[in-house]
Amino acid sequence: MTYETFHNTTIGELLSVQATRFSNQTFLRLNGERWSYADVELQACSLAAGLRELGLQPGDRLAVTLPNTPAYVITIFAAAKAGLILVPINVRRDRADALARLMKTKPKALITFSDPKQFNGMDHLEMALDLRANLPELNFVIAMSASRPQKKNGVISWDSLLKDTASLVQAVAKPYDAAAIIHSLGSSGEPRGAILTHGGLVHNAADIASRMDCTADDIFLGTIPFSNTFGITAIALACAISGAQLVCMPHYRPSEALRLVKESGVTVLSGVPTMFALELNHADFNSSACTTLRTGIMAGAPCPPELVRRAREEMDFKLLIGYGLTEASPAVTMTQFDDGPITATETVGTPLDNIELKVINAEGESLPYGQEGELCARGYNVMIGYWENPQATAQILDKEGWLRTGDLAIIDADGPVRIVGRKHEVIIRGGFKIYPGNIEMVLRSLPGVKDAAVVGVPDIIFGELTCACIVPEEGAKLTKQIVLAFAETRLPDYARPDRILFFDVLPRNASGLVQKDYLRERVRIHGHAWKFGRNVDTDAIIPARRCNTADPRELALYCMEDADPNFVKKMKRGDLIVADSNFGCGSSREVAPLTIKAAGVSAVIAKSYARIFFRNAINIGLPILECPQAVDGISEGDEIEVEPAAGIIRNLTTGAQFQAVPFPDFLRRIIDVGGLLAYAEERLAEKLN
Repeated sequence: MTYETFHNTTIGELLSVQATRFSNQTFLRLNGERWSYADVELQACSLAAGLRELGLQPGDRLAVTLPNTPAYVITIFAAAKAGLILVPINVRRDRADALARLMKTKPKALITFSDPKQFNGMDHLEMALDLRANLPELNFVIAMSASRPQKKNGVISWDSLLKDTASLVQAVAKPYDAAAIIHSLGSSGEPRGAILTHGGLVHNAADIASRMDCTADDIFLGTIPFSNTFGITAIALACAISGAQLVCMPHYRPSEALRLVKESGVTVLSGVPTMFALELNHADFNSSACTTLRTGIMAGAPCPPELVRRAREEMDFKLLIGYGLTEASPAVTMTQFDDGPITATETVGTPLDNIELKVINAEGESLPYGQEGELCARGYNVMIGYWENPQATAQILDKEGWLRTGDLAIIDADGPVRIVGRKHEVIIRGGFKIYPGNIEMVLRSLPGVKDAAVVGVPDIIFGELTCACIVPEEGAKLTKQIVLAFAETRLPDYARPDRILFFDVLPRNASGLVQKDYLRERVRIHGHAWKFGRNVDTDAIIPARRCNTADPRELALYCMEDADPNFVKKMKRGDLIVADSNFGCGSSREVAPLTIKAAGVSAVIAKSYARIFFRNAINIGLPILECPQAVDGISEGDEIEVEPAAGIIRNLTTGAQFQAVPFPDFLRRIIDVGGLLAYAEERLAEKLN
């Protein structure tokens, strides 16, 4: 039986076929226990019958928040057999995030578990019961290993749902029917539920298994959460299509992954780049323990060439690079075993069978090979659309079925695709377009750098500046000077980091992707403090004799001249002004805060402000905070970090933290968009639309 057999198959049909072919062969493994393909088929049919007996009908949503266990895999197949639409929720989602996803999809039932010891004290069952008050459509909460009596407090035990398969009402799902709603984040950070079909998921899994040349002799390791499309398709379904074994891993830890590879004889190891880096750098790593590895996929984030080469060499296996997105089920391209060293390492490979690709310019016009543009994909794998969100669907999916990925790419004439950056992450510095991915790849190649991410920060002169956020390896003696010297030899002058900040760890989501929105907020206001006394008036900020120009760049040269003639020469862009009371008194000229902003000052912290200066600062988008305790607790030269949305001020030099009064939402929005004029334009556009 070939991989193409599953190109027009539902998820439920897939399991039934494989349960016949590999009846007694092990499918799932966990902690020494094994489930054969026949066992999984029986339990999936039994659970499907139980769900239908509760009154759930084809098309109803079934939410699932479980760790990577055999029960999760069984639930995936059970939902498919019952004709239900699966709504996976990652176990690491907090209350608000989980609620947002559930409110959008309105599931009738939720399968969860209670194990606070293993998830940082979070009891998912209790959270589900609390959330139910906001979810009137949620009729049933189903718990794994629930200690509560059946149906007490509305809780049903998972085991009690397992019914005689004779009672199963056969579902009428077709390959083109919705199988799952899996959320991705839009540019605003709001979760959007991509509707993926049975055929899209199974066909994609078959193509992935084909590229990896998987067989029934393979053993997969379940590293990626099954709530993620990567985990469902490239691990759970690809494993089933191969007739292989799947070693479940409820909680990812690099030490546990390495142990399972060795003890379970894992042959297929997949994960995001961070996972491979953690495994390779772990004290327990030993090349001799990876002798069973044959292949796997690195995907889910940009794959640094050095990390790819290192994984292949030190783990000694044929690691492939994949590219995709939730909306594409998820795989779009993959490298192949016979690719040359450049294609195999510096590209994301060629499209899977029956998937078309093109790149387009800003006007939507197709571009020829070798030219950079937004990558678009079309094929069986593309989502139906976003759940109950036609506006968001129309922004990303056109009438001809082309999916806009949001990624900037170059398609080589011979087929391989190069991802050069994220469309919405492009940094425009002084008219130059800068793609963070290129800089990140360079920085990660610097010895002593464990991880790196690059984000843009607003700047009135250049539009944006580049900020490199670097995690040094333990014991590495990295300095800003070392990083800059390295960048100077490998990057053009306009792409070199303007600011360099060191972190212990970069914030990542459950899929391993760097949370750049959070990083931007962290680094937007970050610099050293310059202190001034009481009653600094507008003439001290910008003398009247200098106000014969309206050019901010000219005004910036004289910022704080009469308070400190050498201020502009001493300060660096991103630094902060810290002042005593009544800062900005004197005239009502708007030019005073404009000058401060133009000079590159990221924020002002004072005990109090002159009323007119305060409002002028807001109107031109200069972040200002009022906090007497912070002023007294900051010395000149201290390194300061501010979270304006929360009003948090941190003195990184002393370790002290202060709380300013946060701005109301509308004032914060004025600052965020760059001033009152931009805010008014935004509101007008909203009304017109």
